[in-house]
Amino acid sequence: MPLRDEKTFTDEEWIAAFALVLPPDQARAEGLAWNSLPDLKGFEDATAEEIAAAGVSGPRSYDGDVLDLLSLVSDSCAERAWRLLGVSPDEGKHRREEFRRRIADALRARGAS
Repeated sequence: MPLRDEKTFTDEEWIAAFALVLPPDQARAEGLAWNSLPDLKGFEDATAEEIAAAGVSGPRSYDGDVLDLLSLVSDSCAERAWRLLGVSPDEGKHRREEFRRRIADALRARGAS
């Protein structure tokens, strides 16, 4: 199967995630910028020739903080984020609550300065 660019999260989901921590205009710009990167799928079945022709060395990777932020957007986003993180729904829910607390603390601290 050839490599294909399939977005894991929509532009709107990225914008919603960044809107939790950024002003609206900045959240829109950041969300669109993040989702403009290739999100290639099909590496598990790709041939060496297909991978070489794609000009990339693998699928896009996400770090835990970005996935935790996306998990706050909706249950659907959370399920996809947890799948990418390789955690169970129970562990994911714990991560989401902990991240929600961290974000609230950071936003309060930013507002106080």
